[in-house]
Amino acid sequence: MSRWKNWIAVAAILIIATALAVASVPQRADAATLKGKLRHAKVALHNSKDRLTAAEAALAAAVAVDTGLASSGAAAGIAAAAVPAATSTVAPAAPSVDQLKARVSKARHAVRLWGLRVRALAKQYRQQCQMASWESNRQWMPIIEVAAARYHVNADGIYRMMMRESGGQQFAGSSTSFKGLFQYYTGTWNASWNPWRQDNIYDASSQIFATAYAIHRGMGPQMWTTTFASQY
Repeated sequence: MSRWKNWIAVAAILIIATALAVASVPQRADAATLKGKLRHAKVALHNSKDRLTAAEAALAAAVAVDTGLASSGAAAGIAAAAVPAATSTVAPAAPSVDQLKARVSKARHAVRLWGLRVRALAKQYRQQCQMASWESNRQWMPIIEVAAARYHVNADGIYRMMMRESGGQQFAGSSTSFKGLFQYYTGTWNASWNPWRQDNIYDASSQIFATAYAIHRGMGPQMWTTTFASQY
């Protein structure tokens, strides 16, 4: 009998460990995806700056040539007219100054756009890494504050409600139909109202953001019939 109890204890530990690993994947995966996008944007920005430098150099050279031709005056034109036309193949015409100006303008626009993209992705990546750090350390309140600010709801009320529902235990209710920080029923979590329904039900930040979103939509009283009214 004792051996059987030991096996049950080992199985329970493995189940909880597996759930913990799965629930922590979304934050790491999101951060990895953002890091890849940021890397791509930085390369694109670098290439755009190179194209801008080349376009500006070509424009400067064309302007210098035009200025030199203009300063040579009509005498050069008369001398050229006295020389018989050559029969060699005509080389392709170089881009005009106006065309080069348009190229520079386009390159500058690309640099501005990619610069904005890099800054936005860098900010998102820092926030995602911070969110992952909070979640790995079970620091729920900072995540709640971010979610509450996004959906203009009361962070303290959400925190009190969470403590009444689960005591802040991410894997509370693992043996029942009501799971996680806010004790979501599996059917409720998977319903179409929830933008985070594709995430693991034990993912803490997903539950926090889903809860803030639900309260923002006025769904709090019917989803948390006792704790919402008393704590929010």
